[in-house]
Amino acid sequence: EVFWNGEVVTLDLLGPRFAAEAVREPQPELHIRADRHLHYEKVAQVMALAAKGGLLRIGFVSHPAE
Repeated sequence: EVFWNGEVVTLDLLGPRFAAEAVREPQPELHIRADRHLHYEKVAQVMALAAKGGLLRIGFVSHPAE
């Protein structure tokens, strides 16, 4: 599942949302947090959509291992 501000969204909805955020000043940073079981391919898809939408600032959020 992909979440946008706590809301479950489809990948189809991310492109337009990324494009809308990319024109804001200052441009917000996209924070990506992935489950440890998620295949990197899905993370790469989200990153590609963000780049295509014009987002330049992408960061990763992680939690220390327990």
